[in-house]
Amino acid sequence: MATLSLRMRDDLKQKAQQLAKEQGVSLNGFINATLAATIAQQETLTFFGDRLKHLDQDTLHKRVLKFMRKTRRDKEPSVEEIERAIRG
Repeated sequence: MATLSLRMRDDLKQKAQQLAKEQGVSLNGFINATLAATIAQQETLTFFGDRLKHLDQDTLHKRVLKFMRKTRRDKEPSVEEIERAIRG
């Protein structure tokens, strides 16, 4: 595991410490989780951007709305359902 010395504004550190405390984690744990979530979000956007770049925005919007009408509250869509929505 790598060690990193990090400089940040005092007010940002105080806010991060408060959020970490509210979540019951250390500042280090909070920073790691936040960084991991940010990286995962970017990787997801890149993945879907690559998969959907051939579609025009109007077509993509219609597919998203169609997919959302089929989803059920409190039930995650299956991988197959997502794949079918991407393919149209």
